[in-house]
Amino acid sequence: MITIKRILCPIDFSEYSRQAIDRAVALAGEYSGSITALHVVTQVVPPRPPDLAVLYPPIVYTAEDLEQFRTHTRQFVERENNGAPIDVVVVVGNVASEIVRVAEELPADMIVIGTHGRSGFDRLMMGSVTERILRRAPCPVLTVPRRHGPDRAYAQRLFTRILSATDFSASSLRALLYAASFAERANAELSVIHVLESVPMLEPVVIGISGQQEYRQLAEAAHRERLHEVLVAHPELGRQPVEIVSSGKPYREILRVATEQQSDLIVMGVHGGPPGLPAFGSTVNHVVRQATCPILSVRA
Repeated sequence: MITIKRILCPIDFSEYSRQAIDRAVALAGEYSGSITALHVVTQVVPPRPPDLAVLYPPIVYTAEDLEQFRTHTRQFVERENNGAPIDVVVVVGNVASEIVRVAEELPADMIVIGTHGRSGFDRLMMGSVTERILRRAPCPVLTVPRRHGPDRAYAQRLFTRILSATDFSASSLRALLYAASFAERANAELSVIHVLESVPMLEPVVIGISGQQEYRQLAEAAHRERLHEVLVAHPELGRQPVEIVSSGKPYREILRVATEQQSDLIVMGVHGGPPGLPAFGSTVNHVVRQATCPILSVRA
């Protein structure tokens, strides 16, 4: 059973934060949870003049300064609130580290954070706070991009069409439980996708099969059967979701299907990796960078 009683929502006063607090309020309402709005004040070191060898000391924030940040944060979140209990916390330090630390101390059941959508080179090299949090967070992370177009605000209803991606790993199966819980509470459509990556023709499993097309068809049939067996074996999913098996690059297929279905949430498992190393090639990071809807990333 999925419980979401404590939601941590980092706030930087941007439009992206406003979209995130909207989703956090909707989640808190569905799960009778509370929200902790966190603003991290970064330590500022004044620039050193090129002809001066001595470093200026960092700026030290007073208790009055921090209280002013709390006031601004509370005013910001109360504009979006419709009755959900919201606490405000202000700390000084590294943004990603403080978000992870506060999430551990609460402890938070979910982090809801706005993603600063970028394009081109900036987006590929974002090395962002969001990516660091995805690698280190102790709980699921809902990343919320800014909405575009005529309807720039998220609907009050939580979700309507959910796409859950699975590679049969422990993290993706746990993510599926979150997808099913959201779908049940919001009476949303749930689809589950498994993407079969292409196999080189010289692989032993391919030898003896007349062509790559035939192999792909056989492999997709086998994986479709496995996906169905996995879903049937989890009665807690409720009604049977739509089953999708495709082949190609996983992140491209996930984004393609999400676009075709007009999904308003993608749910994915996150694989652990060596701390500090960039997860640049990971499926989750590619999807988070390019998706136009929120992404829920879940660890095993």
